[in-house]
Amino acid sequence: MTLDQYAIGKPDSFCYWLEFKTNELGGIRGGNAAKFGVWWSKSEDRWRWNSSYQNAENALASMKRGLLELIAATRNLQFDKLDKIGADLLGYNRYSLRGKPLYLYFPEYFLPISNPEHLRYFLGLFGEKPKGDLLELNRQLLAHLQSLPQFDGFDTLQMMIFLYECMPPKKGSAPPKSIHQQKQIDPVDSSNNNRTTVFISYSHENQEELNRLLLHLRATKLNNNTVKWWDDTQIKPGALWDEEIKKAMASAYVAILLVSIDYLASEFILKHELPSLLTAAEDDGVIILPVILGPCNFKYTELARFQAVNNPSIPLSKMNKHEADEVWNKVVEILHEMKPKDF
Repeated sequence: MTLDQYAIGKPDSFCYWLEFKTNELGGIRGGNAAKFGVWWSKSEDRWRWNSSYQNAENALASMKRGLLELIAATRNLQFDKLDKIGADLLGYNRYSLRGKPLYLYFPEYFLPISNPEHLRYFLGLFGEKPKGDLLELNRQLLAHLQSLPQFDGFDTLQMMIFLYECMPPKKGSAPPKSIHQQKQIDPVDSSNNNRTTVFISYSHENQEELNRLLLHLRATKLNNNTVKWWDDTQIKPGALWDEEIKKAMASAYVAILLVSIDYLASEFILKHELPSLLTAAEDDGVIILPVILGPCNFKYTELARFQAVNNPSIPLSKMNKHEADEVWNKVVEILHEMKPKDF
């Protein structure tokens, strides 16, 4: 598969078919073209790719390898390995590319749903406790639906349509539009492009942990791969701090949450930051990255539906300095992977 055959922005490409031509078989529209790893920008007349790759060809090779390993594991019924393969080879949270192709190749094994939040929502409606990441959740929901006599005779597409028609995740949700209503666009020019920063949400009681994260972010300057971030220490004297925070959240494509007991007890965070960030995650595809700093009831909160960077049972407070720095380094690696390449 060549770049022209793979990339969104090129006619009849693999990614174009994933997003537009097979929309009735599970919608993955939204966000921007960075979700595919490499793409052609018609407005700039050049290839673009995520910054974790050296160039467009390198990005394509990584995407192809990830897709082939996902397909091979599925053929061998190694379902427990799929999410790790997807995260390691395609990229953290690159769910559209992890889920949609597998459904198209193996419709008997997967539901045509590539949104982990929707899968968790549906599982909750059926009284099931969600487990794992995208493909584990997908298989969990499929197994439950297949165990119900009400779904006898349903194929996986019919199950998906029923779920979105009868119990949509939010008011106004609906099954994907007809493919005849779609047209090719350049996703790089979407309205989500005004989300260009990383927002850091934290309690002031955790200033020491914030400082360590900022140290890792500043170190990205050494490889000319700087991440653009925002935290409230950047508010200048005399500025309206609540307006500055709102503007920063509105421009974020990723939100890092430094979760601790102080964080979860903060009235300001619970009332003014989290509602906006969670709405942006659902409506605009903003990525939520919780980092668990200390013992807290994270798993019982609404935040538990988002995959934490570190295991919630092993917070940073239980780690030595080297282990904690590995977590911060993982955060930076995830941000690099999500950040579009500008040159």
